[in-house]
Amino acid sequence: MTDLSQGGSGHCLCGAVRYAFDAAPNWQAHCHCESCRRATSSPYTSYFGVSHGHWRWTGETPKVFMSSPGVKRHFCGTCGSPMAFEGDRWPHEIHFFAATLDDPAAFRPAAHANWNEHLPWVNPDDGLPRMRTPRRLHPAEDMAAVLRLVQDSFAFMRGRIDPPSSAARLTTADIARQAAEGEVWVPALWPLEMCNLLLGAQRRRRIDDAKRRQLVARAQALRLRVDREPVAITALDALAARHALSAYAAAYLELALRRRLPLATADKALLAAMRASGVDRAAFVAR
Repeated sequence: MTDLSQGGSGHCLCGAVRYAFDAAPNWQAHCHCESCRRATSSPYTSYFGVSHGHWRWTGETPKVFMSSPGVKRHFCGTCGSPMAFEGDRWPHEIHFFAATLDDPAAFRPAAHANWNEHLPWVNPDDGLPRMRTPRRLHPAEDMAAVLRLVQDSFAFMRGRIDPPSSAARLTTADIARQAAEGEVWVPALWPLEMCNLLLGAQRRRRIDDAKRRQLVARAQALRLRVDREPVAITALDALAARHALSAYAAAYLELALRRRLPLATADKALLAAMRASGVDRAAFVAR
């Protein structure tokens, strides 16, 4: 039985679109996210990633559909076969559909990705790891629960900060618009900050235990994208010192600069640092 360690090739249903690659895939896995399921009308999809510079189209160039900001889906313009996926989160590689391989039996999946979005009637008994990944909010979803979480989380701050938090002016339409325009990212310390904020509110008797647990559950349901990339302590120190920020606030600024994202805040010092650094302000309050 062959494998993909030396590369391989593939084609669409009609054979018009073809590709070849000359290096082993970076990874091989099944994906259960809703967007990929709907793009392929299948219960889940199977991909492998190949670094740019090691693959090429050898037949007709496929058509491209931008399914969401920063996402390109390649497909045959003649027969409609999905061929590949590219996303800004993976700028170094392209993801080919395993079923397009000339020898699909050579595919060696190592995990199930986005298992938190799998269909309840899909339960493969293959022993592969099941990886859960935060899901992006869709603009058509009911944002009422998200709005309640934000408002409840900031309720105890009313009258205690100046200017008042922009969370008070937030609407479900604001959140839906943000979901349509891009993902909401937070630094790795965000779960710690959220837990600390809610525990502190309970200890000061501004909320009770039941309310704290309810807000924690709502925070979990948000499924924000938590940045897991390692950050050099020297980078955080430099930003904090340059703009007179806490290390916590500097973590948000560093994330916005690195990922070229707008930043949502009501913190005066962080707003000044954003202006000095050329970071745009977002409508959605994450801090």
